[in-house]
Amino acid sequence: MKEVGHDVWILESTRGSYAYWMASADGNILIDTSLPGRASAIQRELETHQATVAHILITHYDVDHIGNLAALAQWSQAQVWLPAGDVPYIVGERPRPGVKRYIARVMKAEVPRSYAMLHAGDAVGPLTAIASPGHTPGHLAFRGPGMLFVGDALAVRRGRPLPPARWLNWRHGLARQSADALLSGFVEGWLLPAHGEPLYWQRKGGQGDD
Repeated sequence: MKEVGHDVWILESTRGSYAYWMASADGNILIDTSLPGRASAIQRELETHQATVAHILITHYDVDHIGNLAALAQWSQAQVWLPAGDVPYIVGERPRPGVKRYIARVMKAEVPRSYAMLHAGDAVGPLTAIASPGHTPGHLAFRGPGMLFVGDALAVRRGRPLPPARWLNWRHGLARQSADALLSGFVEGWLLPAHGEPLYWQRKGGQGDD
C-alpha cells in the first residue's frame, strides 16, 4: 500500500485498475475491488498493513471494479454499497450495454447477497456520492476532504485527467459532461482514478495543472 494524500492509500496489488483504502473514524473504506482473481493478493496487502474494512464502495458495474467484491465482502464482513443506477446490471437483471456484455461473460464477478444502494448525495463516512453518468448509467464518484475518487469517469493519461475512450462509454457525450462537471466542481486535491496514477489537481481558470 502506498499513501496518497491524507488517510488514503492506493493498493499496489490492483495496478491496472486501482482500488483505494481510506481510513475513517466512521469505519475504514475500500473503494472498488479491481480485476477478478486478485482477492487473495488484495487481502494479503490489507492484512500486511493491518487495514480493516468496514465499508466497500463501488463506483460502477465494470468487472474490473466489482471483480473481487463478493470475496472481499465475505472476508471483511464489510457493508457493501452499490451505485443504484447500475444495480440492475451488477446483479444480472439487465445485460450490460455494448461490448461490455461480452466482457462480463468472459470475466466473471460474483455479487454478495447483501448490499445497500447509493444515490447521488448519499454519504458514507466522510465521502459523498456524486452522480457521474455516461461511462455507465449509474456511475458514481466519491468526494471527500481534499480528494475525489473518480472511478472511470476520468482517467489520468500523461499527467492529464481525461474522460475514458468513446468505445468504453455507455453515452460518450454524457461521459464528457460528467468529466467536465467533476473537474469544474473540484478546486484542489487528489484526483484518484482507477486507470492512471493519482494526480494532485489545482484548478486554474477551469484548467488543472499538467
